[in-house]
Amino acid sequence: MRIIHTADIHIGSALHGLPLEKATLRKTEIMDGFRRLCAYARDNGVSAVLIAGDLFDENRVSAQVKRQTLSFIEQAKPTAFFYVSGNHDNTGLEGETLPDNLYLFDGAQSYRLDENITITGMDTRYFSLQKFDEMRFALDAFNILLLHGDVTATGGKESIPLTALENKGVDYLALGHIHIPDLQTKALDSRGRYRYAGCPEGRGFDEVGGRGFFQLEIDGGRIVGEQFFTLAKRAVREVQVDISACATYFDLENEVFTALQQISADDMVKVVLTGSFSPDLKKDVSVLVARLNDKFFFAKVEDKSKLRIQPESFVADLTERGEFVRETARYTMDEEMRDEILEVGLKALAGEDIDL
Repeated sequence: MRIIHTADIHIGSALHGLPLEKATLRKTEIMDGFRRLCAYARDNGVSAVLIAGDLFDENRVSAQVKRQTLSFIEQAKPTAFFYVSGNHDNTGLEGETLPDNLYLFDGAQSYRLDENITITGMDTRYFSLQKFDEMRFALDAFNILLLHGDVTATGGKESIPLTALENKGVDYLALGHIHIPDLQTKALDSRGRYRYAGCPEGRGFDEVGGRGFFQLEIDGGRIVGEQFFTLAKRAVREVQVDISACATYFDLENEVFTALQQISADDMVKVVLTGSFSPDLKKDVSVLVARLNDKFFFAKVEDKSKLRIQPESFVADLTERGEFVRETARYTMDEEMRDEILEVGLKALAGEDIDL
């Protein structure tokens, strides 16, 4: 049997940090990504899709968007969809007419599939240590448990106590809530494994790297194959660029664009400037951001580079810059603070923008 594990789609997300026009486009793309996942499941013989919470994002989602989303599920028949709500969508589908291939969970509830496979789930709003302790699984079945929460938390309403699920017959714990996919499953106990699916599309620069879903092949009561697929419209990339060798802005720009040669123009890119730079280098970060946004869907720059300055080289410098460096050197302070003061002061003397 072929089963997909996905989570954290966040249809309707506000997408803070993007310009309005691009945020609106990304909302449409994220919803269309779910449509493509549903179509993929239907066209590739997937028996079940497990949605481990946060299909929607808070109460921002209109009734029209919900109904459109449900139509994608209905059009994916005969694939069955199993959906637990998460912390962002715990009132997600109340009052909606549901397609008959979508299964929800009222408290802790189980469904039996062919090949002696059971799917048990519990919405986040029902979580309690007692509920987890009371869970029972047939030891002669292949048992999938579908949850949305944090297995590392020691308390709170979204906490999943793994110890309460050990040695109960869980074979695969399908998790949502953490947006980074676990490319390798982790041991729950001697029998079971668990993983987070991550989100299928990166929405911001806190979701850098490959995003997608997992497809499992289950046969004879065990997982015989698994693959990570992506249908993402765009990827979110972060690239560090060392500017230590740059003497001019044009050197810096060339260094950045060389580092980004293999990245698609459709992607979102965060460039992190690192290394050290000479006081003579005018970085013009705002110009660099504009140039990057001409090439990529969206780009930003984070400057973590440090000023490289040797006070002794300014001993004979009779300019205001030399006087400022010499005066700063007279005071006792730690090196990091001195570098910050020098960078701000030299920028001010050069008439550059100052980020405080």
